Amino acid sequence: MRLLLHSLAAGALLLAGAGFGLAQAPAAAEPERIPELPPLAAAPPAGEPAAAAPSPGEQLQLCLAEMEKLHKEEAVLQAAAAQDDDSKKKIELLQKQVETLEKMTKLLADQLKKTAGPAVEKLETQAATLEARGVQAARRDVELANAVDDLREHIDAEERYGPQLPAQLKELFLPSGNSETQLSIYGALAFGYSKIIGDSTSSALGLTPPSPGATPVPTPRPSTPGGFYFGEFTPDFLLKLNDWIFLEAEIGIGSNGSVSAGSFAQADFFFNDCLTIIAGRFVAPIGWFNERINNPWVNKLPGDAPGSGPLLWQQVLPPFSLLGVEATGAFYLGCSPIKMEYAFYVSNGLNVTPATAGSPTVDELANLENMTSTFTLISNEKAVGGRVGFWWPECGLEAGFSAMYNGDYIAGGFENSMSLWAVDFNYHKGDWDVRAEYGMTYQQATPFLPSDITRQGGWAQVAYRPRDCPCKYLQNVEAVYRYCYVDFQGIDPTTLDLTTYATPIDVPTRRQQHEFGINYYFYPRCVLKCAYQVNDEPGFHLHDNQFITEFAWGW
Repeated sequence: MRLLLHSLAAGALLLAGAGFGLAQAPAAAEPERIPELPPLAAAPPAGEPAAAAPSPGEQLQLCLAEMEKLHKEEAVLQAAAAQDDDSKKKIELLQKQVETLEKMTKLLADQLKKTAGPAVEKLETQAATLEARGVQAARRDVELANAVDDLREHIDAEERYGPQLPAQLKELFLPSGNSETQLSIYGALAFGYSKIIGDSTSSALGLTPPSPGATPVPTPRPSTPGGFYFGEFTPDFLLKLNDWIFLEAEIGIGSNGSVSAGSFAQADFFFNDCLTIIAGRFVAPIGWFNERINNPWVNKLPGDAPGSGPLLWQQVLPPFSLLGVEATGAFYLGCSPIKMEYAFYVSNGLNVTPATAGSPTVDELANLENMTSTFTLISNEKAVGGRVGFWWPECGLEAGFSAMYNGDYIAGGFENSMSLWAVDFNYHKGDWDVRAEYGMTYQQATPFLPSDITRQGGWAQVAYRPRDCPCKYLQNVEAVYRYCYVDFQGIDPTTLDLTTYATPIDVPTRRQQHEFGINYYFYPRCVLKCAYQVNDEPGFHLHDNQFITEFAWGW
């Protein structure tokens, strides 16, 4: 190609020289000098640096410009050719120059086509790629616009109709106030295995009558065999009549298949956000354990086994239900974060009907389990009491004070009353759960006993569950420790008939108890609990340590 260009350039120079010679010949007045052809790229002289050669495109542009000039000159010469022979010769020379330029133009065009071909193809490919990307971008813009519209519609629907709820739950929030079913059934199931570990023959002596009416004789505590036990199966029926009346009832099914009234059977009347009136049989709002924790899947330690549960609630404060009327509610104290809850009631009270009319025994007066049937009426006296508590929900703290006064509790018209009070402290936040209660009961027992009976005791419990542990199995494990103690005045344990108590742990004597437990939660309302009790009765050892395992399921 370079040789071809050099040849063309040499030819153009020769033609230019010839034209220049013709222009110097004598003739008539010369109208205009014929311009020289544009210089073409040629090899530089030896020893000189090579200059940057013009590109084929630039050479093509120069040739086209020179051809245009030659055509203009040709037109001028043709106008004067009729009068001047020299003009005809010049026209012929110009025509040869034009033919030469046309050939050069054709060669340069072919060269430019060959050189620019790959670049054009590359540009076409890039243009196609850019076009495809533009189409994709347009589609993404449409998709984003649709997504924004969907999001706006979703937010608008939530603002108009509230969050999405399961159908069963959403029905409770219908403006009409009705639902598919107004009856809900919940409940609890508990069973397990317990064994008292200790030699009953070497335990402290109690009094056991060999036969009815005979004189009691000293004997060791009765042996208590271990085995499986049926704790409870208690369906709870909850019925919403309307927005301000709610009915609740529990049925207890015993291990022998018997059916009895459960802990509550009540009607709740919602007057406002701060006041609810309860009528019927309701759980006594005494302390915290009786109303809030005394449920198998809520209690951190086994509670349905014989002799289980905090000692305070076995021998000092009776875990029982009341038959009467209660006013309860809660509200925040002004603008503070403290919430106050209250409960005040009047009901039938504790009572005992002696086996021998007018002569209750020390065991009948000492065993609280015989006094908790508030369905029985023995006098016109009532029990009155209540509880006041203070919450700090943000910190997980709660504390409360309870009190109750019970009128005549001994059948036969005796003026003997009972009174009790209790304080409780609770903390629950994160992985920790801490509970503590202290209570005291004053029981008039003269002239049947040498002195009145005073009961006092307390318990404290701490539980830890590593909910943030990386291992999902350890997240379900909970460790629990509980300490209990009780003390009595007016009860001589050596005068008690130990056979009248379900387990040695129910005997009302001074006692300390350490209980260690480990729980595993299959899910929040289903738990397997294992615990070991260490019981110590100073001066009156009953050898009644106990191992308990319990499965509790709230359904």
